[in-house]
Amino acid sequence: MIPLCYDGRNGGDGHGMVLEGIGKAHAPGLASRLRESRTFPEIRETVGETGDRWEHEGKKLGVLLGASFGTLALPIGLALLVPPLTGLAIGPIGLLTGMVASSLEERHIGIGKHLGGIAGRIAGTGAGLVQGVLGELLHRDPSGERVKLPFRNPTGADPREPLLPHFSHWVQKKIFGRIPERTQSVEIGENIGTFLVSVSGGLVVPFLASSLIGGPVGLVLSTSVGALLGIVAGGIEENALGVGRAGGELLGTAAGKLSEGLPRPVGHGDSSAGPAVKTSHSHLGKSAWNRFMAVNQIIAEPMVSFLIDTTRIANRLFSEKPYQSIPFRESPSPAVNRDRLVESFLGLAGIAGTSGNEQKIGDEICRRLENLKIPYVRNREGTIIATVPATVPDAPTVLLSAHQDTVAPTSAEAIKMDKRKIFTDETHILGADDRAGIAEILEGVQTVLEKGLEHPEIKLVFTVGEEVGLQGASHLKPEDISTRPTLGFVVDSTEITDVYLTNDSVIVNPQSLRYRFSQEDPLIQVVFRSMADVGTNPRPIHAPIMTGAGSDANTKAFNSGMIRSLAVGAGERDLHTPLENVTISDLERVAEHVVGFITHACDLRVQGDRIVPSPDPSKS
Repeated sequence: MIPLCYDGRNGGDGHGMVLEGIGKAHAPGLASRLRESRTFPEIRETVGETGDRWEHEGKKLGVLLGASFGTLALPIGLALLVPPLTGLAIGPIGLLTGMVASSLEERHIGIGKHLGGIAGRIAGTGAGLVQGVLGELLHRDPSGERVKLPFRNPTGADPREPLLPHFSHWVQKKIFGRIPERTQSVEIGENIGTFLVSVSGGLVVPFLASSLIGGPVGLVLSTSVGALLGIVAGGIEENALGVGRAGGELLGTAAGKLSEGLPRPVGHGDSSAGPAVKTSHSHLGKSAWNRFMAVNQIIAEPMVSFLIDTTRIANRLFSEKPYQSIPFRESPSPAVNRDRLVESFLGLAGIAGTSGNEQKIGDEICRRLENLKIPYVRNREGTIIATVPATVPDAPTVLLSAHQDTVAPTSAEAIKMDKRKIFTDETHILGADDRAGIAEILEGVQTVLEKGLEHPEIKLVFTVGEEVGLQGASHLKPEDISTRPTLGFVVDSTEITDVYLTNDSVIVNPQSLRYRFSQEDPLIQVVFRSMADVGTNPRPIHAPIMTGAGSDANTKAFNSGMIRSLAVGAGERDLHTPLENVTISDLERVAEHVVGFITHACDLRVQGDRIVPSPDPSKS
């Protein structure tokens, strides 16, 4: 019998025991060859890394199933034990109580989480062993190298649109000679239409599953699992056909015609927004708002990770092949200081700073800027804007931004780390959303300054109140940041490989806007080249399925006037949950992306109010 032993701690020696046993029992020649060729540690690392990843995914699945079961079991059990309360237990109150109770159980006890983790670790260890051995037999080199993207001459291609909005715009252009203006009412109408169609899938799929399928499958699909799949199905429809998007746009256009004084379109492409207004929650009372957010956080926790994962996978159905249309000069990609970056992130993540309570984290950012001798201002809301003067003055300004606040309190004592990733005790969030973005930006800028690299003017903007409706960014005007052509990178997304060329406005902020870019936009070209230089293969995606989940890039300050911005991945995973984590390699990779954003902007030039490739032939 092969001893299937493993150490539950990440990176434990148990993985080697698995390999040792299998090697002796089945392939002594291979085991000997692996040791002699020094690849045994590499396979062992693959086993450990895969086991870690599968264990984590198993925990997420266990949390989802455990919470789904509890949501059903508690109301039904209460109805059986206390028949007079059947109406209350089976109704919305009982359902809500079951969701909260089961979510708390998974956070503090975690029966589903622990069982899922054990199953995932066992399965992942086996999968990692197969992957590692096959990699050796096929002589695969897992090391990251510079990605060579195909070059294509500019075509002037427009961003992709779903079928119905595309057809509607074509008809209106034929009849009226133009497509609808992106007014505030159009933004709101389209956002609501898309949201309603996506969310309705979360109601329709569970109902049909329980009614038509029945049995164990129907029971499972009648829980949050089915709601999750239904939301994704609705999102896929919106990406492909766009019923809600097209209908909302038409209704928004009609509403705009019936109203007076609506804001005129601003921004780039089809992005627009009205004047920034305060969208504070102060009328609720701070304590009432905090209680509401706490309950909302508890209810959403079991679904958030899988909702993000499944929508991300579905989004990739609409991805494109990346290409370069701007020639950039060949230059080495300088390495960042990995140890300093990790230490920086740990220090930032350990500072409590929820929305409205950013004073301490803001103080720390200011202290770090002072150490780097970077001048800054801090406005009355708490947003910090810093400026690094250019060494290449005719290059476009580079805006780098991340938000200070976290969606829930963080704790320095809860943070843990192994050789691969940084995580928590699984009762607190990590706060990598968006402390990872802050750390990566500061490390990237410090690397550029230390190494004396050429750079354009750099604007650093660290906002407040992002998690509660982009409040800090909504108080800014474009001219508060820059009055010249600017490429903006909001380091506040999840998967570092996914580049969302389109992102919808945020449903809780009526003043937010949608942005859309083609691959050939200079902003996107800089992102592609910066990622490819350090071995990240970019995956351009249009029209993300989840609507209402944006970033500070979806505000007038970041996407109008002379500024054009998009959100780029910071690397955090399972954000807003106690299972939140970030790998050290992703932290390092994104900081290297930041270096690329800065240095590759020097291959571009400002021409009037446009950004164009440098005319210098030595940079082609």
